[in-house]
Amino acid sequence: MKAKNERTSKIITCSLLFGAQLFSFMIRFAFSVVAPTLMRLYGFSPKTMGYILSGWNWSYSAGLAMVGSIVDRFGPYLVLGVGSLVWGISTIALPVSTAAVSLFLMRMVFGFGQTALIPAGALAVSRGFGIHERARVIAIAFAGNQVGVAAGATIAAFILASLGWQAVFYLIGGASLLLTAAWFALYPDKTIGRQPAARNDNAQQISWISLFRYRSTWGIALGQMGYLYAYFFFVTWLPGYLVLERKMTLLKSGIVSALPFWAGVVGTLGGGWLGDYLIQRGVSTTLSRKSIIGAGLSVSTVLVVTAAYVEQSWLAVTLLTFCVGFLRLATGSVNSFPIDLAPRTMVGALTGIQNFFGSIGGLLAPIVTGYIVNATGSFASSFVVAGAMSGWSPLVHVDRRQY
Repeated sequence: MKAKNERTSKIITCSLLFGAQLFSFMIRFAFSVVAPTLMRLYGFSPKTMGYILSGWNWSYSAGLAMVGSIVDRFGPYLVLGVGSLVWGISTIALPVSTAAVSLFLMRMVFGFGQTALIPAGALAVSRGFGIHERARVIAIAFAGNQVGVAAGATIAAFILASLGWQAVFYLIGGASLLLTAAWFALYPDKTIGRQPAARNDNAQQISWISLFRYRSTWGIALGQMGYLYAYFFFVTWLPGYLVLERKMTLLKSGIVSALPFWAGVVGTLGGGWLGDYLIQRGVSTTLSRKSIIGAGLSVSTVLVVTAAYVEQSWLAVTLLTFCVGFLRLATGSVNSFPIDLAPRTMVGALTGIQNFFGSIGGLLAPIVTGYIVNATGSFASSFVVAGAMSGWSPLVHVDRRQY
């Protein structure tokens, strides 16, 4: 009976983390789908739109520096629940804004709510799952963001074409609030506060700032910066690229831009399964993680740079589809490192540091791309920059030494 209850709790936890990722990224990508329409209606330049697209990431980056410690202190149930409430309400309220500054500020409120997503998810996985299943569980949860982006691309495009851009945020934001209600009602571990550490857990209490003394912290952080720059290049500008450079209609761009992220679902799940499989076959945790990250990001670099210079739209889309699939192969391993290395009482803090630096990469991606397109009239150079950022991630150092 106990084993059955434990299995049920794991399924519910994994499903809710999947749902939180799904709506989080569906909302992020919905704005990218709407961006070309806003540029046409309100006269925003690519440079201005680059800043608006990055708006959520400014508050997200600032909040990540501290939210990990807050998650460790109060637990994932309360912190992620409140965060999802904030991002749902701010999404429904976004259409009141039509000027660049007000759109930027509303997206900042949305980003503030998002800060708890990954640190709270990491602590939930750390509390509820063993080391031999973590990469799979993280991969399933993070597959939610790929499904959210892929489905959101098509859903947002249909709503945009049928009901207008405001309805995109009313409907998707409302659906996100239903997920918030499910989180508060169904999440199994409603503990508010720290859980007592297990006897064999390296649980000495250290300050989060002291984590920066470790070489692995910098490896995790800088690797995440390159990885998320490349990923958020696609999340923020792929629909705009298809409309502005490949001359697709808004509806077609919404359908076509979903294809790379469906490949991302396969890559995310495949990478998580492979990571746990290698560990179960006796491969060390660090070697398993690093080999998958290196292979996935190296191949994605080659594909995105090649896509920058092909003339045929169908070939460019094919290359980008495989590129995102290989990029996401690294997801389970990348996001397992903080759980593998940190004491349980510091998992949220180390995850927050990792994603603080990652979010800097994510913040720069839309801005740098906007400047490049504004200056050159083409996306080619921005593809090369994204490939270079992806390519540096496998070069950073992470060792297996515990903190």
